[in-house]
Amino acid sequence: MLEQALLELALLFALCVAVAVTFHRLRLPPIVGFLVAGVFVGPNALGLVRHEEMVRELAEVGIVVLLFAVGLEVPLGQIARMKRTILVGGGLQVVGTVLAAALVCAVAGVPWASAVFLGFLLSLSSTAASTKILVDHGELSAPHGRLVLGINIAQDLAVVPMILLIPMLGGAGADGGASVWSSLGKLGMLAVVVVIARLLVRPILSLVARTRNRELFVLFLATWCLSLAVVTAHEGLSLALGAFLAGILLADSDYHSQAAAEIEPFRDAFASLFFVSIGMLFDWRAIVEAPGTVGLCLLAVVVGKALVIMLAAWQLGQPAWVRVRAALTLAQVGEFSFVLVQLGKRSELLSGSNEKVFLVVAVLSIAITPMLYGLGHRIAARTRAAGGEAPVRRGDLQREDHAIIVGYGPTGRTIAAGLQAAGVPFVVSEMNADTVRTERERGVPIVLSDCTRLSSLQALGLERARMLVLAVNDTAATSRIAQLCRQVAPETHVLVRAVYTAEVDGLRRAGAHEVVPQELEASVEMLARVLRRFLVADDEIGRQVHDVRRRAGSGRSAPQGAGDAPDVTDFVPGIGFAVWRVHDGAACVGRTLAEVGVRRLTSCSVVAVRRGNQNLPAITPETTLAVGDTVVVIGPKARLADAAAMFAQPSVGPRPEAS
Repeated sequence: MLEQALLELALLFALCVAVAVTFHRLRLPPIVGFLVAGVFVGPNALGLVRHEEMVRELAEVGIVVLLFAVGLEVPLGQIARMKRTILVGGGLQVVGTVLAAALVCAVAGVPWASAVFLGFLLSLSSTAASTKILVDHGELSAPHGRLVLGINIAQDLAVVPMILLIPMLGGAGADGGASVWSSLGKLGMLAVVVVIARLLVRPILSLVARTRNRELFVLFLATWCLSLAVVTAHEGLSLALGAFLAGILLADSDYHSQAAAEIEPFRDAFASLFFVSIGMLFDWRAIVEAPGTVGLCLLAVVVGKALVIMLAAWQLGQPAWVRVRAALTLAQVGEFSFVLVQLGKRSELLSGSNEKVFLVVAVLSIAITPMLYGLGHRIAARTRAAGGEAPVRRGDLQREDHAIIVGYGPTGRTIAAGLQAAGVPFVVSEMNADTVRTERERGVPIVLSDCTRLSSLQALGLERARMLVLAVNDTAATSRIAQLCRQVAPETHVLVRAVYTAEVDGLRRAGAHEVVPQELEASVEMLARVLRRFLVADDEIGRQVHDVRRRAGSGRSAPQGAGDAPDVTDFVPGIGFAVWRVHDGAACVGRTLAEVGVRRLTSCSVVAVRRGNQNLPAITPETTLAVGDTVVVIGPKARLADAAAMFAQPSVGPRPEAS
């Protein structure tokens, strides 16, 4: 018996490999291939798999692993930042879909309890299908990817109250109420378990990680994931929900990247088995018996869910192209719906004929998800080209000789803060409506606009800007924006960020003047710091850095200077470094360094003076200081405050003590 079961499992995995290779050559998504394979080997077609229960149980393990991996990508901090997307967008989508589906089913003559239950089933989308497509295309961090992820999280969390309400829908009188109170008690117990787990995970994980034993780390991940999955299942919820919570609790740790890397092979293998098992549920006879009903239901599910999601995204202030892409990516039935179906059957909320039609529609909706995703991409491209979004108000952005920053992630925030501190005018373009609203209240000059459109770039003053900084995590969008800038404002300097060194040449051809590849710059910075720690001379460090960039073909990226002056403090204790501006009325204005006596009075030395946009060629005792000069001073830390007073405006209060 075991030998036969393992043989069938081996054949299924072999079939997955063959299907994946075939569909890759046909340039079709492998998910569709896995579903097709499941249809053919299932009991409603060739019936090659006899141990169907074993396959379904392994597929459920696949969902557990997949949701654990998804949870690893969603730390609690990110959930907090996405709270508006989750609560408003996801809440409107779930409630709106439930109400719309229940109303349609009730009009069709379905009892109200069953109608609401069908609304529950149809309101959930496939986290496995949607997130896998976004991850495969590198768009999980894109605006529509973040929206899809937020709504998926809301749907996954909504499963909990749905499970609590199912006994009420199927029960009657006191028994139904008792069941609900029992479920609420179990949910409270689950909350206690999650709180305890959150307190324990960090010390246990640190203890395991300190052993530096990979096998022990993998065993801990398996124990952690399966333990919380079993707890949620014991409380009457689902295994997948517990695995998702386990991933979220690990996502905030310092080892989440290692955990994601270790779990990835298992995720891919079991996820393919999950899609095969879903295909095995497909019964082609339901289509033969009622083709019109199946087709109408499938159309209603796809169109209805897409419309509700677009309305929810519109309420969030998302642009048209984001609404379209997110709506068509989520327009399918989810894997949690198959879990709810089993609960609904126990409560007699779903008849046999309705269940058969629902399963066929659910499988078909998941199967066409890659095609809907591609359709959304094409529609979004046309929406952008047609200028279907509200234009940026030019009156708010009348700037000259400024910088335009596209993207307000960590890189964009750092650049904006530096420009603001230096008094350089700038404007930020961002696609996240929540970020724009929050930062605008803080006084940041930021607008909601899609810079892949020429009208948006012109509204930001591209032709009058000195520099365009592209800090977005989307190579295709970066390339298009650089091309538009080269066509419209060739004099504007374009600085872009790339993730990989291999993207540098393509971005330069698109119109970027400078490309900063994260992959290369991280290695260069680490090389410089390693050599500096071993007291290698700065000129040798500069030569090696130059050679690294030359070999990588990145000679036009920002050059690596000599060792940073503050690093002298690593090797000469007590020495400090400071940069000050000469203010009007300071004691040094119009006097030479010899007359001021910086070194004589404070033991500090002026090593550089910047006047306007140029450094003075030489610093001598005869160098005269002027208002607005920037001076670089090095000397004993305890005397830097005394030196600073020579360049500052005279104050009425007492002179600050040296620190």
